[in-house]
Amino acid sequence: MSFKKIKPEVIEALERAQIVSLEAEAAQFFKAIKSGRPTFIIAPQHSGKTTASIVAMFNKINQEYEGSPRAIYMTSTIENAEQVHKRMSPVARKLDVTVDLVHDKGNIVQQRNDIFDGTEIIVGNPKRIFELYLQNGINLKLLDLFIIDDFDECIASSKQAELKRLIESLEKKTQLVILTNANTKKTEAFIDALEIPFSVIEPNDA
Repeated sequence: MSFKKIKPEVIEALERAQIVSLEAEAAQFFKAIKSGRPTFIIAPQHSGKTTASIVAMFNKINQEYEGSPRAIYMTSTIENAEQVHKRMSPVARKLDVTVDLVHDKGNIVQQRNDIFDGTEIIVGNPKRIFELYLQNGINLKLLDLFIIDDFDECIASSKQAELKRLIESLEKKTQLVILTNANTKKTEAFIDALEIPFSVIEPNDA
C-alpha cells in the first residue's frame, strides 16, 4: 500500500525509519486503525502490526500540541518499549513531535517532569504507565489514541485489574487499539469484560 492519503511531510518523516510502504496484512491493519473505531488486531509476530500502528499514529499525531499527551503506546516489556521508541524517534524529530520513553529502569520523577514539560506521544511498559497515572503524571483527557501492543504478553505479566482501570479511565473520544500475537482464553475474557464494540481484525479477513 502506498501512502497517497498521508500528508507529504509525514511520508518524508516515515522514510527516516525506513517505512516507505505497507505490504499485505500491514495495509489491512493500518486501514482498520485509521477508521478511528476501537480496534482489536489478532496476528502473529512480524505480521506488520507494530509498523501499521506507528504509521497510523503519526498520521494522526503529526504536529506539536500544547498541553497533555495525544497518544500512548504501551508494550509488554522495557526492551520492547525501548525498541519502539528508537524506531519512532527519527520520525518524531522530523515532525518536531516529542516522544517520551517511560519504564521501570528510569527515574519516575524525571519521567513525570518530562511529560509535564510537554509531550505528544508516550511509549512505555504497563507497570510504569500505571504508576505515572496513579501519581497524576499522565493526563488521559486529551488522548486521541491508546495503543496496547503485545497484549497477550501484557495481561500475562501485568495485573489485569490495573490495565482494565487504565482503559476504563479513557475518554469516549479516545480510540483504543489492541494488538495481540495470539487470542488466548485470557485475552478473550478480558476483551469481553470491557464491553467495547471492537472491530476485530485478523489477517485475510474481508
